[in-house]
Amino acid sequence: ALGVIPVRALNDSREGRKGKNSGVWSSAIGSSSHSSSHSSLTSSVEGKTEKYAAVFPMVKRVIAIGDIHGDIDAFRSVLRNAGLISPNDEWSGGSSVLVQVGDQLDRGDNEREILDLLFRLQGEAKENGGAVHVLLGNHEVMNVDSDFRYVTPRGFEDFSTVLPKDSINRELRKVAGSNSAWADMIKNMPDWMRPRALAFRPGGPISSNLFTRAQVAVVVGDNVFVHGGLKPEHLPDGLDSIDKLNDECHGFLRGKREKPIVLRGGKGPLWMRNYSRPIPTEADCQMLFRTLERLNAKRMIVGHSVQKQGINSACGGRVWRVDTGMSSAYGGTPEALEITPSRIRILTPKGPRSASTRVTRH
Repeated sequence: ALGVIPVRALNDSREGRKGKNSGVWSSAIGSSSHSSSHSSLTSSVEGKTEKYAAVFPMVKRVIAIGDIHGDIDAFRSVLRNAGLISPNDEWSGGSSVLVQVGDQLDRGDNEREILDLLFRLQGEAKENGGAVHVLLGNHEVMNVDSDFRYVTPRGFEDFSTVLPKDSINRELRKVAGSNSAWADMIKNMPDWMRPRALAFRPGGPISSNLFTRAQVAVVVGDNVFVHGGLKPEHLPDGLDSIDKLNDECHGFLRGKREKPIVLRGGKGPLWMRNYSRPIPTEADCQMLFRTLERLNAKRMIVGHSVQKQGINSACGGRVWRVDTGMSSAYGGTPEALEITPSRIRILTPKGPRSASTRVTRH
């Protein structure tokens, strides 16, 4: 139902709106270098294992949050309900670890506010002994590819000020002399669309400075987090493959390499839905079990597909699906998954619920 935004609506939305450039935007986008607290995720979060950049030891409390899709109010609600932020939006989670499983963008109007909050909390959590792991979803990569089918009118307007006007003109001059398919595409874009395309393109300020602080997948203890899912063929070298996936993706986002195969098509880690369909097949579950065995993990936590009943598990509790459709675009309930060494709970607006109350039977 949410398809391409009509051109007239986009043009109308440009009147009377000015994007804000603060917080992460002024430090990470507005300059060519950042402080150590705003470096890439693999180097900024303490406690990672010595061998792997995206494999971390278990902690006392891990919180997983699903797809946000441009709704800052829903995001704040679930963070506060989980005790991770104060009324002033400051990190209050102590040593807790937050994993947001991707799809911050599209469908809603508050994308810049969400990215600003997420990456600011990443630094604040580290200073307080915690961590924030931000994952890439398919919608982040769609925007890098200039696939703007699900961008709202305000989404274009809010990113119109990420690059100064002289930078936009300079980038457009570069494009004018290029024969790439991307150059042809941006040359044919209307003026109001080009700033977002330039900001999100591979090597652009958002892709190179912000999204490279996100990952395709991370492992915390015996929990694997990824937007869509992982299968054995994604992991020929086990845990080493997790770092390779992330490194290849970061190279693409920085504009240093072609788009990795795993980011293409519907069977990659950001796109597959085998584990998040209403009732996974026996073959899906067996594939999940083989994947977890390859990573020496107990469970996988995924987003990507809205779960109308809220957060729930499938395949005998080996996969947890955390996309509740919390964005107003879907009208779902903001919920979080809490994982500790001794239990799993679902944090709902009405209070915590036992994991046993949300098990999908086969």
